Amino acid sequence: MSALSVRGRGRCGPVGFKARRPKNTESKPKPRFSGDNVKREQMLAALAYGFFLACTSVMLWGGYLRFLTGIESPGALIAEYFARTAAFPASLAVAGVAAYRRPKARAWRSPFFALGLFLTGAVLVVLGQTNMLSSGWSLVAVGFCFGWGSGLMFCTLQEIVAAQKVFAAGIVVFLAAGVSALLFFAVELLPESIVPGASLFALAPAATVLVAVARRRAPKTHPMFEIVPSQRRDRCREAVAELWRPLLCVAFSAFIVGIVRIGSASGGGSIGQTNASNMIGLLVASIVLLASWKLLYERVTLMRLYQILFPLTATAFLLLPLLEGAFRQIVLSFVFLVFSVTSSLMVVSCARTARNQTLPPVLVYGLFAGVVYASQLVGSVVGLFVGAGRGVGLAELSVVALVAVYLLSIAMVAPHGKRLRRAAGPAILAEPALSSGGAEGKDAVSAGCVVVVNRYRLSRREADVLDLLARGRDVPYIAEELVISKNTVRSHIKSIFAKTGVHSRQELIDLVELVEA
Repeated sequence: MSALSVRGRGRCGPVGFKARRPKNTESKPKPRFSGDNVKREQMLAALAYGFFLACTSVMLWGGYLRFLTGIESPGALIAEYFARTAAFPASLAVAGVAAYRRPKARAWRSPFFALGLFLTGAVLVVLGQTNMLSSGWSLVAVGFCFGWGSGLMFCTLQEIVAAQKVFAAGIVVFLAAGVSALLFFAVELLPESIVPGASLFALAPAATVLVAVARRRAPKTHPMFEIVPSQRRDRCREAVAELWRPLLCVAFSAFIVGIVRIGSASGGGSIGQTNASNMIGLLVASIVLLASWKLLYERVTLMRLYQILFPLTATAFLLLPLLEGAFRQIVLSFVFLVFSVTSSLMVVSCARTARNQTLPPVLVYGLFAGVVYASQLVGSVVGLFVGAGRGVGLAELSVVALVAVYLLSIAMVAPHGKRLRRAAGPAILAEPALSSGGAEGKDAVSAGCVVVVNRYRLSRREADVLDLLARGRDVPYIAEELVISKNTVRSHIKSIFAKTGVHSRQELIDLVELVEA
């Protein structure tokens, strides 16, 4: 090799070119969503969620009542319980409707606004204990503040969870459940005189700050918060069709929990035991779900999990009036375990549906969870009228359980209209006029899919997968919609990529949008 060639390589050849690249690299900002940053944001979200779940055991579920020095009248305790239990689903539903009307307005559900409600409730507790306020009315106001503030905070947390990918969202929620249980038992180890102040004036502000930071750092990588107004109703109908079966399962579990909780509301002494059972179930659910989430995500649909858990809940419901003492406590822990699993899956299901339908996550979660916790309120009313959950006859519980099983059985065998329509394959794609009224974007997608199917000679099943991919659906959704495995969906996607010559889903969507007949 000549000296000239060596000199050329050192100054103006490839080496010289590489020497100029660092200047450009340094001038560019570091990518925000690198692997380490994403993991840190997920851990921050799990920590924020876990801190707040620990707060709910004191605020939302009435744990502070056992620290009151005076024995309140049973009527005041029941009024406080129903004010708190009614305000929570009401705030969720109102947040969902507000997100539908104004999807970009987020200041009103700021975590610091919720913190203001929490601190107001805490101050009212202190004033009630010092006899500066009427204890009965102050407890009702405290219940409203804690219930409404908790609903707003859960909606903010749902935004953070829904911003993650579906698999990562599951990890965040399940890890948060374990963090909350461990934090709850750590607080319980503190001297009893310190626990109320630590819970109300330290744990709640810490959780709020973590939620605010996690909200700020949550990725905004999808069009979840900005949808075309004319498409909202169609998207909402599809979301309802996707979630109404799981809703029945979770609502029935919440109904049972409502019957259990009303028994502890008539006296502060048993609230701590009930919350401890709840946290034990939450910890076990966290361990089980974290250990099996990858397998469940890859091989089992969420709807199948609901179907498995529902008969277990009904069985535990029937056992409640037959057991006393330690056995009853074990069954209660099992009831809370099942509810913890179903409610955790509820968060993931709502996040996935919000992504699939490009709807605001607060809209989906607020209405879904609002119905679930309204069912808990109904269970509390039933439990109050039949004996506050104790001494309830087997006949009454059997009737409720059998009716619930009957309704769910009908739901499981009911035909899935959307699935039946998709069975026609490319034929439906060839008729854009069949799309839901007025959604021009949906017609354009259907027309583009028809052209791609015909031009690249896609098979019938590949056409089904293409149609769902072009609408932004993920692999688990497509697998459940078409009743095939996730691996089969991935095989069809690879085949579509090979036939069309694209290398990513975004390129495929661009192809569908830009193709000309």
